[in-house]
Amino acid sequence: MTERYKRKFTEDDSSVSIGEEIYFGKFKNKSATITGFGVDEHNQPTIKTDKGEMPLYHFRIKRLMRQK
Repeated sequence: MTERYKRKFTEDDSSVSIGEEIYFGKFKNKSATITGFGVDEHNQPTIKTDKGEMPLYHFRIKRLMRQK
């Protein structure tokens, strides 16, 4: 991926912050603490938690996708 299309996702772009506890899973009954932010192979935002990395949203944001 070229730097031209790569955009660094920051904490300011979301409504969650580092250190905040979140619930995830099908029934939202598993908890994790946010330790950081990143992007995946499709340049979509992810959150790094104490349980691993997971997508921030379950949909893709068009303005963050690579141009073809």
